[in-house]
Order: sequence, then C-alpha cells, then structure tokens
Amino acid sequence: MELKRANDMTSHHGYTLIEILIVIFIMSIAASVALLSIQHNENKQMEAIANELNQMVTLAEEQAMLQPKILGLSVKANTFQFTSLESTEEGKKYTWVPLHDTVLGKHTVPDNLELQLKGEIIISTNGDVTPFTVYIGKKGEKPQYAVIGEADGTITTKSLS
Repeated sequence: MELKRANDMTSHHGYTLIEILIVIFIMSIAASVALLSIQHNENKQMEAIANELNQMVTLAEEQAMLQPKILGLSVKANTFQFTSLESTEEGKKYTWVPLHDTVLGKHTVPDNLELQLKGEIIISTNGDVTPFTVYIGKKGEKPQYAVIGEADGTITTKSLS
C-alpha cells in the first residue's frame, strides 16, 4: 500500500493568477480578431456600394442613349435613385420622374453608411454626364470612397484612404 503525503491530500479550490491571465489573454485576442473582421466588412461594404454605383451610372449612360432620354440621379444620405426628365401633360414644363425598375430604381444604403453628392448628376441623350463626385463613408466620419464622373462620360471609383 502506498502512503500519500499530507499536502497531496489537500484539495485545491479556485484558479491561480497565471490561469486567469491566460484566459484574459485568449479573450483579448478573440475580441481583437472580431473587431478587425467587422471593420474589414464595413470597408468591403463601402467598396461594394461604390462599385455598384459606378456600374449603375455607366448603365444609365447607355440607357439614356438607347431610349433617348435625359436621366438624373437623386442622392440622399442613405438612398439613391435614377430619375427621367419627362414633359408634363401640357408639354410646356418638365419634371423629374423616379424610375421604378429593379436596376435603376431606388436603392437603400445600410444605416451605418452615408452618401454625399458634390454637384448634380444629369446624363444627356448622347451619354455625356455633368461632372460629379459621390462620397461614400461611415456616418459622421471622413468618406472612404468616391465615385467620380467626368464630362466625357468617364466614371471612376477611387479609394480615399
């Protein structure tokens, strides 16, 4: 029969300081990875909206030439929608009428992001565009992306960071 020492028989209650520090260290690594992942997703989200807006303005240029119609883009803080310049019933006045198709209709931007328009966006029947810049960024912060339209119809997306 084996004899046990007196201090081996005492039971340990609680955790050592080293064990607690190791758990806190692992939790801090997991939290920092999660924060980096969320920030990366927001940047990807802004980039995707900028690219989508670029492609939609290019499509609207082609649409304006094919129909032929004068098109515009209405930009608000968290929505954008293409419009068409239509004459009223009397034919003497013109008004901007929102388009309701799935591609050039109303698009909503996520609540944490906002759009800011510098200039106005009007697309003529020959595909020319009034110079404009649409800034895309987090609400209340410096914009991260810009969609830039030139008078010759060239549309570019630029990262500002």
